[in-house]
Amino acid sequence: MAGVLVGLVLLVKIIARNKLSPRWHYMLWLVIMARLLLPWAPESSFSVYNLLSYGQEALRTSDAPSPRPPEASTVHQEVSNTAAVKTASVETKQEPPVQTAEPVEKQPSASFSLYKLAFVVWLLGAVCLGILTVAANRRVYARLAKQSIITDPGIVELFEQCRKTMAIRQSIPLITAGPISSPAVLGFMRPRIVLSDSLMNMLDDRQLRFIFYHELAHVKRKDVAMNWLMNGLLILHWFNPVLWYAYYRMREDQEMAADALALSYIGAEQKESYGHTIIRLLEHYATLYPTPGMANLSGGKQQIKRRIIMIKNYHKQSYRWSVLGLASLIALSSVTLVNAKASPESASGNLSAPPVIATESSGSSESTKKLTIHDIPLDKKVVEAAQEELRRFLGDSKAELYEVADPDITTRWILLNKNGKGQVAIDRDTKQIVNAYVQYTWDETDAAVRKAAAEAFRQVDANKTFTAESVERQKRFADGKSTHEWTLQSKDMIVTLDADTLSERGILISYPFAQGDEKAKNAALNAFQRMNIGNPVAFKQADHNYSSGRYDTWKFFDDGGNYVVVIGAKTGAIQSISAFGKKVANEANLPLLLAKDRKPIYTKEEAIAAAKPTVNKLFGIDLTGYSVEFDSDNSYLHTFAKKGQPTVHADVDRTGEFWNYWVDPVDGTMND
Repeated sequence: MAGVLVGLVLLVKIIARNKLSPRWHYMLWLVIMARLLLPWAPESSFSVYNLLSYGQEALRTSDAPSPRPPEASTVHQEVSNTAAVKTASVETKQEPPVQTAEPVEKQPSASFSLYKLAFVVWLLGAVCLGILTVAANRRVYARLAKQSIITDPGIVELFEQCRKTMAIRQSIPLITAGPISSPAVLGFMRPRIVLSDSLMNMLDDRQLRFIFYHELAHVKRKDVAMNWLMNGLLILHWFNPVLWYAYYRMREDQEMAADALALSYIGAEQKESYGHTIIRLLEHYATLYPTPGMANLSGGKQQIKRRIIMIKNYHKQSYRWSVLGLASLIALSSVTLVNAKASPESASGNLSAPPVIATESSGSSESTKKLTIHDIPLDKKVVEAAQEELRRFLGDSKAELYEVADPDITTRWILLNKNGKGQVAIDRDTKQIVNAYVQYTWDETDAAVRKAAAEAFRQVDANKTFTAESVERQKRFADGKSTHEWTLQSKDMIVTLDADTLSERGILISYPFAQGDEKAKNAALNAFQRMNIGNPVAFKQADHNYSSGRYDTWKFFDDGGNYVVVIGAKTGAIQSISAFGKKVANEANLPLLLAKDRKPIYTKEEAIAAAKPTVNKLFGIDLTGYSVEFDSDNSYLHTFAKKGQPTVHADVDRTGEFWNYWVDPVDGTMND
């Protein structure tokens, strides 16, 4: 029954391929989940499963010889979960009775043994797959639990703007990705969005905004909950390859629906930039296995092609097609969410086998050859310059640029080398190189780079062994200047080097809280006592962030990421402190204050008076003489400034209580 339904869904998707929006393509899969979840369904003559009943009845009443007719009817009644089919009339026609006496007596035992064996095999498979699924997700959750909350003011502010634009009221923390390279949504009851340090360094604000809209679309559509539900059904139906294929296609449509929802907030005029950003990420992360506890970038080349076409052709769907989508869903449900109607007349007549259900072809009439550098209007000198830039990364034998990403959805020419490890982006207007990017394995990485990273790492922690699981090299060009960096990363450490001098540009090392610097730990614990949050904070992890001559800090956070504090390693001074947990608790219990949304809680004088005591306790800064400004997009964000003095930023919740503070010294240096 599930196989038939999957075939029907695919048939509807083929027929209405260009007429249904991605949202409706995704919603068609809900019918399959509803069918598998129904413990009982009414009988109807309109059920598509009547075709199966007709075919089975015709098979039993055919002239094919059968030494044991009762066996066929008994097995059918034991294992079929379609509509009940009466077989008494078939059994009473068997003559002579004496010949059937012995088989009828022995057959139930044989049938029961076969059924019991099948049940044991099914149960074993379901238990094993269930254990593997839970273990895999617990492993991901455990590794992510060690990651820190992202507190970069610019990134957090950008994310909050996107969340409010999409009218998502739930507070969603941003956490560093750790072992997960791709941006993803984790969990559905308390969703979190994970983002890797390399992405934060690689993408500009506009591209980060695109990623946030896409991931928030998953949150808004409850996609992680849908993934868990479908995975639970897969565990019960593990033996059915058709359902595994359906799950794969559902995850494809889920990503496209999220793209469409994100584009509805971004606007069609920016779809090319959005498409370029998605392609950039899929080039690196498209092979990731889709985990049920997350909604993350996944899929193969065919999915990438479908997403490119959808983004390229995106426009807001008219109401007419919404009606068509709803009609398709209702029509499909009306013939599949009901069982076949039992009828004694169904066995009469010489009916043929059930009709074959059409499925989607693996080919495509729209397929075109891949674009090469010879197919686009680029001057030979520009291509040679791009190849020369990549040659410095990969060596002469590997620098040949060949393939070109689809130019219709990118604002740049993206030239790829043949082995897929390197790429060069060229501005289509100025014909200037924008960036060059290469991924390496550890063995491919130059020995001098590995040595420089290890030496830089030892300056921060000589007792910890340096390891790297991924290596990236990128050179960016802007305003006549270039930035050239190596990034070597593992699950608990990151080293960034200047690619020209091999000098360090930044080091991050994660530790259990107990292994953090004692002076910084004490300062962190005292910070929350000064902030008067109530219960003591149980910190779990400590991150040491270091860059010679630029910054040296310790960041501490608890298990749930509810409390985060950044301490200067040298001075023990607080740089920033966030009590997310207190903010969530306060806002959740104040429905009467919703009317104050998007309006300042305080006047400017009241804001200074309310923040002044805590700012003095935390940072030793007196706000007397300071001015205050409210953020234009977020009236809860306050910026306190005074010429020649450090700038203080603070967020307030709807109760008027400040829960988040950070300081920018006036000379641009960190407060360490």
